Amino acid sequence: MQLRSKYYTYPVIVEGGDFYVDSYFKTDANKEMIGFDIKFTLEADLKNPQLEQLLEEEKVLIVHHIECPQTCLRLIIKTKEKKMQRVISNADVNGIVQICSFLVANEDLHKYTNDYFSPDYKGFKFEIEKGCVMAVGDQINFRINKVKDDLANKSSIFSIMPNMDENATNMQIDLTGQKIAILLPKETFSIYKNMEETSEVQQAMHQMLIVPALMYVFSELKSSKEQLFMYENQRWFRNLKKTCEKIGTPINEDTLDNINIVELSQLVIGNPIVGGMKVMAGTGDNYEG
Repeated sequence: MQLRSKYYTYPVIVEGGDFYVDSYFKTDANKEMIGFDIKFTLEADLKNPQLEQLLEEEKVLIVHHIECPQTCLRLIIKTKEKKMQRVISNADVNGIVQICSFLVANEDLHKYTNDYFSPDYKGFKFEIEKGCVMAVGDQINFRINKVKDDLANKSSIFSIMPNMDENATNMQIDLTGQKIAILLPKETFSIYKNMEETSEVQQAMHQMLIVPALMYVFSELKSSKEQLFMYENQRWFRNLKKTCEKIGTPINEDTLDNINIVELSQLVIGNPIVGGMKVMAGTGDNYEG
């Protein structure tokens, strides 16, 4: 949503407007990465005693409009709080995210007047319908770069393949190549191949295969923390290290002792456990992250 100049038939607090005196509505927004989620902090500063009272009574509300043109995400957040936070999944946005904020009538305002009208409007009364804009804040644009290089996608750093050892009965992990090799017994691999393109079971498969594989990887890195240079030439290590740095958990000799292997293994691929469980319970189609 791009803010544009607009003509109003009733007084509105807007930058450069002449409807009010000694009044303003200023807004701001900040973002912070929380794992693969983005936490937006939305703030509004209103100066106008009568509108502040209407806000307290919830007869007007602050409305934040969040839009990402590239992903078609559109969110409308209504609140009486002048500072609030909203968490959005990194998967829902990409590129420019636009945040526009307004003060909007939450009910019909009959014979609305304000002591801070400019002289040209002093004494006038207006019929304001529910939904009408009472003040226009600022537009804040953020560029959101994808944090994860889609580590959950097996084509990125994972290679799932059959174990050619006829006696193998369990999943095995091989870290010697450019990808993390997940070796499955032949019969298990055949079942996996039949399901891998079925989107409904992707999260369940990630839970069963990739999360344990990552737990093994982080365990191995912990045990060889003083020799991490051995992995520097392998693509899976560089990508994994980059992703961990972006979510605030750098992988190095000093930090490995303190990482929580279980939590980090889920975090780096977007916490698939809940979604996977819902799929296996037969409720995956209705799950909203």
